[in-house]
Amino acid sequence: MRSGAPFPVLAWSLGVRVLLTRGSTEKTGRAAAKLAAIALFAVAVCAAGSSARGADGVRFSPGTSGLTIAPVIIQKELGRFLWLPDTRVGQFIVGNRGATPVVVSIKIMGLAHDEDGSIDVLPCLPEVAAALVLSPSAPVIIAPGSSAAVRVSLDRAYANRRDRSGLCAALIVSGAPARDRLAATGVHIGNTITLPVMVGLPGRGQARLAVVDVCAEGARDGEDRPALTVRVANEGGAYARFDGRVLIAAADGSFAMEARITPALVLPGCVRACVVEMAGAELLPGAYRATVQLRVDGKAVGDAQFILQVGPEITTSFPGRP
Repeated sequence: MRSGAPFPVLAWSLGVRVLLTRGSTEKTGRAAAKLAAIALFAVAVCAAGSSARGADGVRFSPGTSGLTIAPVIIQKELGRFLWLPDTRVGQFIVGNRGATPVVVSIKIMGLAHDEDGSIDVLPCLPEVAAALVLSPSAPVIIAPGSSAAVRVSLDRAYANRRDRSGLCAALIVSGAPARDRLAATGVHIGNTITLPVMVGLPGRGQARLAVVDVCAEGARDGEDRPALTVRVANEGGAYARFDGRVLIAAADGSFAMEARITPALVLPGCVRACVVEMAGAELLPGAYRATVQLRVDGKAVGDAQFILQVGPEITTSFPGRP
């Protein structure tokens, strides 16, 4: 199941503006970027599938079952007490706003996204499905106007594995009329809501991000300067929030231009394509060296260099490192 809904830019700008007005310290800025990245992912997920947002902030399915769910995303960076990692991920509330009892079932699937941030739900690896523990795990019958809490935790054996830094999954929450109501309602497909779950494990090192390439595709949207695109791959096992900048130098090493990479979130095994604004003078035709400097949660994760070849009309990039 694919949403086809990209990350909204407005959500990021509003999230950063709210936090930055509370203070100008570096710590507050990092918190703003972190919240904004998570907010972007939540908004993108909210636009996915058949669910919609209610006035009270929960997610609901518009079909006859009246299925609701809150929160819209579960994100937890687990801590550690002495040598034991925390395994409590969180919980979500499933409600029934319909007029008949519903049977709620939950399926664990894989979670990914396209380069533009569109959500994909994929088949899940057996070890990921076994690592998430749901309580209750069996189908639950919810009466009209009632709700039920489902706790989510991480299997301790998975949390103790040193070769794992986290996991990402999608909980497919489905509701259908109870069996004794089927005869009265006829055939009913049911309603489905997708709930992303992102878990990070403590003390597992820095995120493994790699810059795939850098490309400036020429002027767009009536602007004079080309649009610079940086593609970043997540080669680790946990989600990562990143930002950074691109420094462009001429062949003689002199500074030519700088571009900022706004905060973004990338899931394990996925690639994010970030379109960044290029500030400074317009690039003249010729060869340039682009140095990409990435940060994850405010910490540098290394540089990558590429060659940009600027032509008379558009700018292209040579794939790979020079």
